[in-house]
Amino acid sequence: MNLDNALLGFWFSVIAAGSTMLGWVIVAIKKDLSKKVIALTLLFAAIAMLAVSFFELIPGSIDAGLGSLEIFIWLILGAGAVQVLRFIGDKFYGPKHSLQQSATLVAIAVALHNIPEGAAAIATTIVDLQSGIATTIAIALHNIPEGVAIAATALAAAGSRTRAFVLVSIAALAEVSGAGIVLYESAALSEILIAKLLTLVAGIMITLSVLELIPNGVKSLRSLRDLDH
Repeated sequence: MNLDNALLGFWFSVIAAGSTMLGWVIVAIKKDLSKKVIALTLLFAAIAMLAVSFFELIPGSIDAGLGSLEIFIWLILGAGAVQVLRFIGDKFYGPKHSLQQSATLVAIAVALHNIPEGAAAIATTIVDLQSGIATTIAIALHNIPEGVAIAATALAAAGSRTRAFVLVSIAALAEVSGAGIVLYESAALSEILIAKLLTLVAGIMITLSVLELIPNGVKSLRSLRDLDH
């Protein structure tokens, strides 16, 4: 663990968070973004999230000394956090909420899970620079379709680029705040604590990929295929 990399890791997190805004730019430039493009970006995001979870975050936690039971527990906690958020969304808006409410819910969901993501980029950089770079790239790649998802839903609901910009900005700033917390408390971080944090993030990423991104991407592609026939 190299605490000298903390500031560098913070800027990695800022870069990754900034890529969320690219999603807004894409949608703002082309409001009629095709369903196929959105579906493919969601699937690409899921692949990136699963890859960084299984090939970077979890192995990194094992190398840091986290046991199998602890890894399982923190993965479950990450998955549980996603499920709680989905439950709260259904309670507030109902399972068939409006597009405008959907945009807000998506932004809140992304913002909440972006906090540990921002922490992940800086935490992995503190542990190992190469892992930090790989994690930052993966997070940045999947942040783009997240920005697209928020902006596209907001535009579909209200047709407002300003509203879309605000919601996407909230998600991006949440990621920076997560990095800021780790930067401020980096001296107090232990390798095991960072490993637990990374495993929690892996649980969030895996659950979002399996329950949200992949099903929505596949569903969109199937609907397009049915229309073609």
